[in-house]
Amino acid sequence: MTVLDTNFLIDVLRDKGNPEAILDTIEHPKTTTINVFELYFGAERSVKKKESISNIDSLIKSMEILEFDMPAAVKAANIHAKLKNSGRTLEIEDLFIAGIVLANNEELLTRDDHFNRIPGLRCRSW
Repeated sequence: MTVLDTNFLIDVLRDKGNPEAILDTIEHPKTTTINVFELYFGAERSVKKKESISNIDSLIKSMEILEFDMPAAVKAANIHAKLKNSGRTLEIEDLFIAGIVLANNEELLTRDDHFNRIPGLRCRSW
């Protein structure tokens, strides 16, 4: 199954490119609580706050939302330690997203190359 990263979801919300065509091919779209946080944080700072929040509400109601639970926290901590030891860390939100995706044995649909630094994380770009 496929977990949709924030950059993909933003493109869906903005109708930028053709993300709807990709979304239509995903049988059970998923995202994470961290991606949801990032979307609502952006909406809170938007000039069109109410409209943005309403659009996010509509988008995520059709998706399964994966939680940042204990297995995800352990995976994220392991990733963070390994990357920090090698001098190549990521933003904490991205570490949490990677932990959730790995703990659920999913694939991440993203345009962020830095996720490729994480061993074992399956990523797909669009």
